Amino acid sequence: MSIQVFCATAKNKTKIRISMYLTTVLCVITFVLLSKANGQADDCDNDLSECKELQFCPDITSHLATIKLDSLRFCNKPMGIVCCPRPETIVDIRLGDTEITTSAEKACFEYQKLAPRYCPQALIYGGEKAAPKEFQSIALVGAKDKSNGKVNWYCGGTLISRRFVVTAAHCFRRNINFVRLGELDHSTTGDATQTQNFDVRNAVVHPTHNLERYNDIALIELDHDVIFNEYVLPACLPPKDTEYKSFTAVGWGETENKTSSSHLLKVHLNLFDGDECAASVTAQEELEMGIRKRTQICAGSHQSGYDTCNGDSGGPLYVPHPSYPCMLLLSAVTSFGYVNCGTAGIPSINTKVNLYLDWIENVVWNSTTSL
Repeated sequence: MSIQVFCATAKNKTKIRISMYLTTVLCVITFVLLSKANGQADDCDNDLSECKELQFCPDITSHLATIKLDSLRFCNKPMGIVCCPRPETIVDIRLGDTEITTSAEKACFEYQKLAPRYCPQALIYGGEKAAPKEFQSIALVGAKDKSNGKVNWYCGGTLISRRFVVTAAHCFRRNINFVRLGELDHSTTGDATQTQNFDVRNAVVHPTHNLERYNDIALIELDHDVIFNEYVLPACLPPKDTEYKSFTAVGWGETENKTSSSHLLKVHLNLFDGDECAASVTAQEELEMGIRKRTQICAGSHQSGYDTCNGDSGGPLYVPHPSYPCMLLLSAVTSFGYVNCGTAGIPSINTKVNLYLDWIENVVWNSTTSL
């Protein structure tokens, strides 16, 4: 049943036809959109988009929780007529003028076709709770007791294809045998998630990794294919020759309360470069030769309380994809930190992903034809 609702705005009343269950939500959203959104869509009606009333544009109404208001355009703002993407249209987006040649680039190009059109801008220790569907490639990595089904979660990881997850090699000092995708809060089944569970078919630890934390990267082959949807989608791999200055670290690790978080957290970290990194990371038992700048980076905060910590190992340091708006690049893998997590000026140590691209591509895309 449809009804007519009049939502009062600062200047007028906007008439919107909506179904009963969306009345309150859309009135509030319409008020916000009319007051904050930018842009008049003079060129909306084309092969890619069309003018529609807000309630008849599922590409917007289905992403109200994560919508970026500045990205919206209106055909008629006072009447709430938006420029709505045509759902049947898939837009091919190329990496600028760069030819897509590697297996990782080809896979990323396919993944972005499934990514949402609207997404949040992409803080763990001192972090903030992640939103549902915000980090679709994040993985929980743990050990499942076959006798009682109980799972102990030890590490994080990042989905990069239908069968493979990137994590830290040192995670396999434990009996890792189980992976979960699409999770948000593993203490409840009542959150907005669609989880997928997998056994570990094979663990591929980088061949030069040893008991130290050098070359601390591994690949997990899952026992069956992942189903891509709005909750689960791979991250892209970074170009070989790119350096990044800031990151979003994500995980379920230890917080300032000294206990692991059941809810996925995110934290913003900055690159500690050059002398700043070397001065903060002295040679120690697990880094006998100090940090190797070619394959490792320091990432942290100059403010106390922002950091990765125990349980975040293997998880991602994300950066936004420069060409695909709602896709993330896996720039680095969390390796280890110090006993006192969250100490200002003391970064964590992370494994660069782009230094291992040839190895990753050889394992992932030469061992399976599935993206």
